[in-house]
Formats: sequence, structure tokens, C-alpha cells
Amino acid sequence: MFLRALVVGSLLMSVVVAAGAAHGSGSLRYVALGSSFAAGPGVPDLKPGVPGACGRSTRNYPTLAAAAKGATLVDVTCGGATTANVLSKEQAGLPPQIQAVTADADVVTVTIGGNDVNYMGSLMAYGCQNSKAAKGRTKACPTVDRAAMLRGLNTLHERIGAVYAEIHRRAPDALVFALIYQAVLPAEGPSCAGLPLTDDQLAFERTVVARLEAATRRAARAHDVTVIDTTPITRDHGVCSAEPWMEPYVPPPGRVGYHPNEAGMAAVAELVAAYSWEQPRP
Repeated sequence: MFLRALVVGSLLMSVVVAAGAAHGSGSLRYVALGSSFAAGPGVPDLKPGVPGACGRSTRNYPTLAAAAKGATLVDVTCGGATTANVLSKEQAGLPPQIQAVTADADVVTVTIGGNDVNYMGSLMAYGCQNSKAAKGRTKACPTVDRAAMLRGLNTLHERIGAVYAEIHRRAPDALVFALIYQAVLPAEGPSCAGLPLTDDQLAFERTVVARLEAATRRAARAHDVTVIDTTPITRDHGVCSAEPWMEPYVPPPGRVGYHPNEAGMAAVAELVAAYSWEQPRP
């Protein structure tokens, strides 16, 4: 715990928010794309000048990793983003994220795919349903269309692959890193109070997680993208763990349920920064 606190502190002390900055002399240009697990909603503070709906934090992993590497960061991550929001669809009044990827990009990270198949939405819907049953509330809860989610997972690798292909088209020399989503669920065993799922729901969500990872890996293999697997460092820090890096279904005020906290973001930033960002040039 003390070591993690030191890591968090050292990373935060070196943070330089450089979203939208010009490519500094001798500095790597780093573009961060993706959804909430990259943006960091609920992790204080919000970056200025960004729509609040994106939840883009000054302590998200792209910002911390860029600071650790001394890179110039262009952070266009936004909570709720799908592959369509990366490639072609506006979100929260902002243009498609891919427009931030230009030929001078050296490094691009991508955390995407979960919202295409309603991963977080289904977890929140189940939480609502089970909390309603437990507390006798009358609030209407969303339903979960498992068949639609599974159909989406069948072709998710194609949509993620289209993102990778467009990045390579725009920035042929860039290193591209695909991040596996941080662990929310316990790897085995039952759920817990902070993760109100039935055994059947937990089993289904584990299937979703496994197939989301498989789709990311399949797309990465097809498009010469390096996978950064966050699972080994986060699997023991899910919602039900003794030292969670994920907020519970009902989070503290200002936080966002089932999303990484500061320690989780710092750990992923450390992992990303541990990779070489230097692309061999001919």
C-alpha cells in the first residue's frame, strides 16, 4: 500500500496537462483515444475546457503516462465512447476522436469496445434490478438484452480493427497500443455487496469480459497493434477485493460506479509507461 502511494504521488507530481499542445522539440507526440476507462470519470479533477459528460480527468492513465515519459499528450478520450465515436460520430459536441491522430503521432493508445456491446450498461442494469429487489424500490430499471450483446461480440473485432486500421492510415509510423479493460469482476468465486449480481449474471458478465478481450486481441493481431494487458495487475483489485481500484455499484459522492479510482489509473499508467515508446526507424 505504501509503495502504491509513492507511485501515485510521484506520478501526480510530474503531471503536465498538455492536451492539444503543439509537438514539443524532441518530445514524443502521444494521442490517447477511448472511452471512460481511459478518460477517468469520477477521478478528480476534470480537465478544463472539456465537456463534463466526457469525465476526462487530470489523473487519467494517459496524462500520468505522458508525464512519466515526458511526452506531449493529445487526450481526446470520452466516457461512453464507442468505436463509432472514435471513427465517425460526434460525441458531447466533440468531433470524432480519430481527427486527433495526425501523421506526426509517435504513440497512440486505445481503450475501446466495451460500450459497443453494453458492458458497463449491463452491469449497471443488473445492479439496479438487484438493488430494487433488495430494497423494495419502485424505480424502473433498464433491461439487459443478452442476445444483442452476444451478437455484438461476434463482430466486435471488426469494429475495433477498423479503428486500428484508420490509426495506421493516418499515422503510419506510430506505435499503437491496445489496452485490455481493467478488471471489475472477481476472477473466481461469488460476487459481493459492492457488485450486486446473481450467480447467473456474474457468469454472463465474465463471458462478456472474456469475449471483449478476445475481440481486442484478434483485432490487434490483424493490424500490428501491441496489446497491453492490464488484467495481471488489476485482477486482485476489482470491486470485491480487499484493496479495490474499482468503485462499487453505489460509489462515494462524486465517484462513478464500476470505474477505476486514482490507484487504478496510476497502476495502468505505470504499466503503459513501462513499454518502450521508441519506434525503430529504417
